[in-house]
Amino acid sequence: MRRIKAPKRISLLMDGAEIKPGFKGYIPLPIASMLGGGETTLPLHCVRGASSGPVLAVLACVHGDEPQPVRAFGNVLKKIDAKKFRGTLLMIPVANPFAFADFSRQSPDQHEQTNLWGAFPGNPKGTLTQRYAAKIREALIDNADFFAEFHSGGRAGRIQRRVDIDNRVKGKAGNRSRAIAVAFSSGGAGMVHGVHLSPASAPGVALAAGVPSISVEIGGAYLTEAEEKPYRMAMESGFRNLMVHLGMLAGRERRSRLTYFDVSHRVEVNPSAGGYLLSRKTRFRDLGAKVKKGELLGEMLDPFTLEVTEELRSPSDGVLFFSRCSGPVEVGNKGFAIATKTKKI
Repeated sequence: MRRIKAPKRISLLMDGAEIKPGFKGYIPLPIASMLGGGETTLPLHCVRGASSGPVLAVLACVHGDEPQPVRAFGNVLKKIDAKKFRGTLLMIPVANPFAFADFSRQSPDQHEQTNLWGAFPGNPKGTLTQRYAAKIREALIDNADFFAEFHSGGRAGRIQRRVDIDNRVKGKAGNRSRAIAVAFSSGGAGMVHGVHLSPASAPGVALAAGVPSISVEIGGAYLTEAEEKPYRMAMESGFRNLMVHLGMLAGRERRSRLTYFDVSHRVEVNPSAGGYLLSRKTRFRDLGAKVKKGELLGEMLDPFTLEVTEELRSPSDGVLFFSRCSGPVEVGNKGFAIATKTKKI
């Protein structure tokens, strides 16, 4: 696939200070003074290569209970030599520090918007959540030629392995979003999902500004080392393959045969009541694999009577694209999702 060319940047400013070519370092971005003392900041890592090239901005832990990208980000960052790098990488590994510390999906704000994912473009004088969003927009989205937001399964036990694109976006931004989704997925995610990204999300705001954007969904929380490794490797190899595709890293771009499906051809299998899920689909290779109509995906156990109360079976033939590990599941939570119509790209 032809690599994408992006405009050269003469200067890059961050909070009024210029980031010069050859820089690799950590820049804490101030947000607000806190009631308990001290100041909350956002952790920005920046690599500005000695050679010109595109600006790739990446964001993770928008939901504090989705920690999978942190380790992968660190591993990718360690291997980048600024002297050989082309362009600029802007990385915020923890977008919501307070939610992350609490291992929670939400911010601890006492009112209004507490889900950072839907708080964009933010307000620099608003709630803590809105201030995080505003600074992320200013530092990442306003500087980006390309944007990627990283998610993983959270404390509810979901596991995932795909890249989401907004299939409504046309023109240059849409075409380039699809191209970077393919480049990332070829690194190991294996699936591209056409879905409607919220206009109040970071990728939605970026797309509205004409910045090609994707949302990566890989991995889960508190997996064992053996279970975590394939997700992390898929994330790291996808990340590197994307940077090769953009011409930021030297090397040969990997191109894999991928599964594509869109939001109009998917079904979910969710429990009708809370209980303890006995999942039959907990392995990395289960995601992206074919399932048959009627195939058992999991069972719901009543934790009090210890009786199986419900079988969760696939309603159709298709490809499993998210699952979850065994454990407590509340009513209304998601169980499994199947793509009912797919194509190879």
